[in-house]
Amino acid sequence: MLKIPSSSVRKVLKLSTGSYSATSVSAICPFCIEKVIFSLSGYTDDRSRNWVSATASCPGCARAVQFLTVASPNDADGNEPAERHQVFMFPGKVTGYSYPVLPDTVPPPLQRSLTSTIDSLNAKNFPATAVGARRTLEGIFKYLVDTEKRGKSLYQLIDDVKNHNDLAAPLETLSHAIRSGGNLGAHFDDENEPTEAMAHRMVELLDYLISYLYVLPSQITDLEKALGKE
Repeated sequence: MLKIPSSSVRKVLKLSTGSYSATSVSAICPFCIEKVIFSLSGYTDDRSRNWVSATASCPGCARAVQFLTVASPNDADGNEPAERHQVFMFPGKVTGYSYPVLPDTVPPPLQRSLTSTIDSLNAKNFPATAVGARRTLEGIFKYLVDTEKRGKSLYQLIDDVKNHNDLAAPLETLSHAIRSGGNLGAHFDDENEPTEAMAHRMVELLDYLISYLYVLPSQITDLEKALGKE
């Protein structure tokens, strides 16, 4: 069973029973290994387990795939989770680069951009991966500066964040490396095209950057809150 990233869940429906289910999911078919949009139907609400099962046929190969939309439980203090529902696919076949599960501290447009970049990598469209990586990198730094500064070039955005945040030298270096790789993918050069290894490394570094700049600070804050209660 494979967990679907929230950025790949296109639509959610509230059933007459009051439960929720995904109705449209963007995912790689486990049978034909094509990226498709699954339209779910045949909902079965299992209230005792807080999940809704549904079926969808791949529009490419017509094979049936099962989906579960599971209501996330509250935490130990009774607080509602950031991700109210989780969606799973069966059979779930992980192909290529796995999609990271990101918290709400990562802006939804940035999550969608990263997912799209990983889609390109898994589809082996490496120039598109490089361009998507640069676009995602731009989003990473735009959300770290004030709104009035977001019109600056990516090079300037990286420098602004470096000057106003504790951005270690290696992070600054790898940010500019991804920027340069994205420029390579955006311009035609039959002698210097992005390779699979280069595209994979760019996505890995994006994943690392988002974890360091968005996920880790929120985890530290949660830990500080938990320690403050003890």
